[in-house]
Amino acid sequence: MPTKKSKPVAVDAQLDTQIESLLAQLWQKNLPTIRERLDLMDQFGSAAVAGSIEEHTRIEALNIAHKLAGSLGMFGYQQGTEVASKMERILRSPTPETLASLHTLASDLRKSLAAGL
Repeated sequence: MPTKKSKPVAVDAQLDTQIESLLAQLWQKNLPTIRERLDLMDQFGSAAVAGSIEEHTRIEALNIAHKLAGSLGMFGYQQGTEVASKMERILRSPTPETLASLHTLASDLRKSLAAGL
């Protein structure tokens, strides 16, 4: 049975550097969209606290939370993914009490990404 050869450590480090560079480029490319989504989540959170979130607005917020939850972890923002996932769960099965927490969660989401914004 053939033995598996391991890659030299220098190759692994070079590959890691290339991946980090590509992720940084992707982050910069997507930053305007991410900022826009954060702004929308802030607006949705404010509307929810005011008790004026309509069904089509809730669906839009759900879709945005889902997109953020799915993408932030790839860029190393695990806490952002967790907050966006919590927002997504709330928006999927909302109650007046849970909707009221969206404003705070939107703020938490923005704080979790502060270093990259």
